[in-house]
Amino acid sequence: MDNILGLSGKYDFSFLKDEVVIGDDLSIKTYNNLLEFDRPTKVNNAVIIFCISGNATIKVNLQTYEIESPSMVTLMPGQIFEPMESSNNFCAHVITLSKRFIDMINLPGWQQRYLTLYNNPITEMEVEQSNAARFFLAILHRAASNVDNPFRLQVIENLVRVFYYGGVNGSSPAKDSVSPYKNNIVERFLELEHTHYREERMISFYANKLCITPKYLSKIVKENTGRSAGEWIENHVVLDARAMLQSSDMTIQQIAVSLNFPNQSFFGKYFKRATGMSPKQYRNNGAM
Repeated sequence: MDNILGLSGKYDFSFLKDEVVIGDDLSIKTYNNLLEFDRPTKVNNAVIIFCISGNATIKVNLQTYEIESPSMVTLMPGQIFEPMESSNNFCAHVITLSKRFIDMINLPGWQQRYLTLYNNPITEMEVEQSNAARFFLAILHRAASNVDNPFRLQVIENLVRVFYYGGVNGSSPAKDSVSPYKNNIVERFLELEHTHYREERMISFYANKLCITPKYLSKIVKENTGRSAGEWIENHVVLDARAMLQSSDMTIQQIAVSLNFPNQSFFGKYFKRATGMSPKQYRNNGAM
């Protein structure tokens, strides 16, 4: 291991402070303060945060989590992330992977894993697991930094596969984690909903894609998730709207257009029915 990492004795991980970026596909960076992230922000890539010291408070999809090191936070594309605070001794190594890169690797069982991590972003880690994660990160950092290697991207792809098989699946989910949805129709619906919720809010659209009736889709989604198909769609639309109202300078009209509402008035009624406040009231109150 020493020769692979180029380290000896008490391993010196200080080189991980050097940021590595490969186009839009991958980046590795160390943070001593999570507030360096924009707050709140909609995540467009997969983000893996290895918390190696200290503690922090974050929100993922408006739900608050207390992080105690060592732990791992996994953010999926489309989630809303907001760091609230972090301790003075906080330190985390952050890997960002583009959706294109993940699709290119074509990991088996990724959709099930995606749904698990989407609903359970915090993974508690034992000290041994945390140390193994840092060694993996060190190897990945070295490989990504080796710009003279013509097979650099292929090496990174295989390292990510190793981590996926032995790292993510080998770590224990948080104590209050939720079991993944095992019904294939439900999984496909959630994948479609995640992709199309901005353009399509009618259950019939998703039912047609799945070649089933809207009534059956609503029934099976409710039975497996505790929420109806309509609630999943509405929650995603409202979550996105709340994030844009809080974290962007977009006008309410612009937000309505981005979410494919016919006009601002229709969007306002939809939002108020779901939250009890108009978009303007929500923005002025600063409520999250």
